[in-house]
Amino acid sequence: MASFAQYKEMLHKPYKEKVDAIDVLYRNTINKGRQDSLFINAYTHEMEQWALANNDKELALEARLLRAYASWFLVGHLRPQLTQNLIDIANLGEKDKILHIEQRAIKVIISHYWSLNNFEKAFEWVLLSIKTLDRIAPEDFPNMADHLNYIGQYYYYFKDYNNALIYYKKSSNLKRTSFNALHVLAAQNTVGLCYQKLEKFELAKTYFLKVIEDDSELQSSTWKAIASGNLGYNYYLEGNFEKAIPLFKKDIETALSNNDFGLASGSSTPLADIYIKQNKLSEAKQLIQNSRQYIKQSKQTDRLRHLYPVMSKWYAANKQLELSTLYLDSTMSAINAYNEKYSSIKLLRANQRVEAKERELQVGKLKTENQLKITQRNFIIFIIAILLIVSVFSFWFRNQFLLKKQQIKELELQNTQRALNDSKNQLKKLATKVRQDSNLISKLKKEKANNDSSEKLSKLKSKNILTQNDWKQFQDQFNKAYPNLIPSITKQHPNLSQAEIRCLCLEKLKLSNNEMSLVLGVSSNTIRVTKHRIRKKLNRESNETIDELLKNIK
Repeated sequence: MASFAQYKEMLHKPYKEKVDAIDVLYRNTINKGRQDSLFINAYTHEMEQWALANNDKELALEARLLRAYASWFLVGHLRPQLTQNLIDIANLGEKDKILHIEQRAIKVIISHYWSLNNFEKAFEWVLLSIKTLDRIAPEDFPNMADHLNYIGQYYYYFKDYNNALIYYKKSSNLKRTSFNALHVLAAQNTVGLCYQKLEKFELAKTYFLKVIEDDSELQSSTWKAIASGNLGYNYYLEGNFEKAIPLFKKDIETALSNNDFGLASGSSTPLADIYIKQNKLSEAKQLIQNSRQYIKQSKQTDRLRHLYPVMSKWYAANKQLELSTLYLDSTMSAINAYNEKYSSIKLLRANQRVEAKERELQVGKLKTENQLKITQRNFIIFIIAILLIVSVFSFWFRNQFLLKKQQIKELELQNTQRALNDSKNQLKKLATKVRQDSNLISKLKKEKANNDSSEKLSKLKSKNILTQNDWKQFQDQFNKAYPNLIPSITKQHPNLSQAEIRCLCLEKLKLSNNEMSLVLGVSSNTIRVTKHRIRKKLNRESNETIDELLKNIK
């Protein structure tokens, strides 16, 4: 049987004084459990019995948590029912007011459901985790930064950056110790990322620099490198490529030295995009190949949604327009897959509200029978009083309600019409701008070729090519202006590709082939081929019949 040495010194000590010893205890127990499958149960039962014999209920529950966690950690992927042991311990921790054990058990439960992509259930436990943490003083719970970050990351994944900021900011403001320093640095870095996602770049820069410029004894070279890469991305988003490039290079070098291939891809992709903009196509190609390999090695396929649009730009710059279009379609597929994966946030929040209400009902059921009778009597008196008041004023309230309802309906109609007109005006402005630029391009082509006119022509063309983000904004406006067009076409003709649907949208705006080619960054011949495919799929003989089809769909 194992020695008492690892846990006997924990007897009757508060959690904050034994947290380091518990950390060592858990690691040693799991390591021995890998070698001997019977060790964990025997050792933790011995620990539990010894704690109970010495009247330390908290240490006894710690032994049960260690047993449940170690078993789940080693074989939980094979026996998911082991999670019930953790749920039982969380309930016991709540009942006995041993909050740090309740909270630590909840964190493992969240990890379990998240690993199964059961986000609804995970968020139910995230809500419980929030309530538990609110009752724990940070000075009594050294794990506070880690657990706050854990909550924040779930909101971050679902793009709820404002809620994520609440928990990451709390974590970033905690006093740093040797135990929590890395978690506090991680929180400061992620606060910067949240502000970056919200396009508050100056605030983001402030938090990245907190990590980078940290000169305390608790500084971390790894987090400095990560924050440097994120600061580089900040400069990249602002268009300050001169400052972004060295930071990206440093981040890639550090990431590779730590075998963090996902992080290396995160900096390689935007750096490749910068090189494309600078017409350094060979350097960009190498970075794209590297980034693709890093994604494969890290298995972080979600990063493809950032890599594909850069690949599309590279092929467009190299006049390989078919491949450019292919990777634009791949970009949309990758983005749609990512959004679909993390699209259940509203449902999760609804589940949280339901859980809260159910707990309130459970509390009500615990009232004594006498209290219930008093409540029922008071409720009846209250209802009678309300009914009397309602009977007197019901007619007046009804008229006010109907009037308000009519006003709201009229306001909604006005807002809807205004939004429709705004969207159509935006599309008209886009079409007008494209026509003007197309005419200017034609004029420049007719002029004698020289360096200045060639450079102007190149810039004018590149300025009009819609990026993936531009297409998303265009599609949002188009769907507002013509809400039935795309759904009607895709329902009647599901075999149309994304590129062909985009062509029909531009056809609706009355753009010529040259103007379409300018927007899409392809040749006029490619547009004609696309239209030919459309007519073939729609069984239409000419552009006029396609125009008639589009006119009939409002």
